Amino acid sequence: MLLEVKEISKKYGTFPALNPLSCRMESGELIGLVGSNGAGKSTLIKILSTLIRPSGGDVLLDGRSIVKNPSLMQKNIGYLPQDVAFYPNLSAVEFLMYLSALKKIPKRKAMTEVETLLETLHLSDVRHKRLSDCSGGMKQRVGIAGALLGNPEIIIVDEPTTGLDPEERVTLRNILSKLACTKLVLLSTHIISDIEAAATKIMVLKKGNLLFYDTPETLLHHAEGHVWEYILPKSRSSEELSGVSSMLQTEQGIKIRQVSAERPFADAVSVGAALEDACLCVLEEVF
Repeated sequence: MLLEVKEISKKYGTFPALNPLSCRMESGELIGLVGSNGAGKSTLIKILSTLIRPSGGDVLLDGRSIVKNPSLMQKNIGYLPQDVAFYPNLSAVEFLMYLSALKKIPKRKAMTEVETLLETLHLSDVRHKRLSDCSGGMKQRVGIAGALLGNPEIIIVDEPTTGLDPEERVTLRNILSKLACTKLVLLSTHIISDIEAAATKIMVLKKGNLLFYDTPETLLHHAEGHVWEYILPKSRSSEELSGVSSMLQTEQGIKIRQVSAERPFADAVSVGAALEDACLCVLEEVF
């Protein structure tokens, strides 16, 4: 499937939450959507999910407008919002069967899908446990299972690893990576490691503007020569610095890793860029 975003924008009153934005996404891609709070990520996701209408522009799914015909997207999408609305007295199985009914999946088929998803997401042992008694990580996995019901062709997930432990995060990344072999997956996250190994494209938003949309390799190439490491001079405070990707206390002092267009200190050494550094370069508008 081909999703074409054509100059979409969104205003809340006079506030521009999303400035005119265009891009193309298609099946076989896992797109990592990154940006700080207020960047416009949730607004973009809600427009693509047909939860809100853009103030301008259009979105085409295989050449047909989902703004004019939301049902085109709704029957092809699996959406996991950042905050899933659970029914606390239902068990995981009951909740997923309820979602299956909303998606109009035949009951026999739904039962098979639910059992498979519970096993895949390591929820079989708590299948009859009330959601009110489940941990945050368990609830998140139930939400993910709900998004995958019906075998959707387009999967949009907003901060899906919130509340998951490291092992669960790896499991989820592997699931989404496998799905992206044949489907379109859009993953919004603050955790760059969630997309580092799997993303085929990176989308970076800042204050409603699309600053970058291309492959991770292209992003890393642009960041080369703009990442530095040094021991912070005792006369300087880390609070004065911008573009810091990490700080580490060592015997020599505080080791700073910083993105900058120029050498920030005389003793700073240029180092290879990681994807997190490269994303920070875009957000700091280093290149």
